[in-house]
Amino acid sequence: MDSTDRRRAELVTTRALALEGRAPRASSGELTRLRRGVFVNSETWRSAGHDERYLMRVSAVLETRRVDAVLCNVSAGVVWGLPIVGPHHGAVHLVAPERSGVRSKNGVTWHHEPVADEETVEHDGFLVTSFRRTVVDLVRALPFAAAVAVVDVALGAATMHPHHPALAGVSREHLLEAIEAIPGRRGVRSARIAVAFGDPRSGSPGESVSRANMHLLGYPAPELQVAFPRPGGGRDIVDFDWPEFGVFGEFDGRGKYVRPEYLKGRTTAEAVLLEKERENRVRHHRPFGARWDWTAAVRPPLLDAELRRAGLRPLRERR
Repeated sequence: MDSTDRRRAELVTTRALALEGRAPRASSGELTRLRRGVFVNSETWRSAGHDERYLMRVSAVLETRRVDAVLCNVSAGVVWGLPIVGPHHGAVHLVAPERSGVRSKNGVTWHHEPVADEETVEHDGFLVTSFRRTVVDLVRALPFAAAVAVVDVALGAATMHPHHPALAGVSREHLLEAIEAIPGRRGVRSARIAVAFGDPRSGSPGESVSRANMHLLGYPAPELQVAFPRPGGGRDIVDFDWPEFGVFGEFDGRGKYVRPEYLKGRTTAEAVLLEKERENRVRHHRPFGARWDWTAAVRPPLLDAELRRAGLRPLRERR
């Protein structure tokens, strides 16, 4: 059973309950209502992550549709595994049928821009806009920092998997061509800027958002993923480096110290200690360092304060 089949198997509909002679009992706490007539087991909902909950809501919307619908924009982005930074996981986004008069309501946002047949594909059990079209739609709609996070991941994926069919035509040049080909001019200028700014070397969405906000704050562009040799062999890699100022920078997501895939069998305390030892080694190469988390990455004044504390100053003041 793939992930989509599992999500839909977890849904409980009023119709299915009626066939069993039962009634929905959302008020009892056993079920959580996703939308009218569609529920999910409350324990399943509580244990699900942010994106998984969103995809349950997407599945609930599709469960109520009489015909197949194509996911687009944020909804397609989540299906493709693109980072959606910020409060954009509300509505479910669907491609409006050609020449239809459907209006956005009840948690469903309809997009009336035409989507070519070749831009509709099946992925993870959903009908979605193609990877490239999804990237283009997102960078036209999202704020600059969130759009850069999408572009960085897209360019990075295409660089790592150049022969993957879904990633064909996801170079910077192809993305810019696709942006120009979309009917209308909404979001085109900001999309161009985000695609031009994108960098496949970014190590995480948090780093991408940080770099975008550094740019908006007027800071000098950092070098990315810079490696410093260790005395006994090996190397230490920092997220950001400003060699001319003797400063390095690190984005620290909380997952680095709590998620099993990052801990690799270590305790949180051990991970913190190893990180401190790594930082001490890096300071032999760069005496000043700045560290910040998601809270500062998405709030430019807080990020500005961290960078200034490390000795950096903007080349230009923010307008």
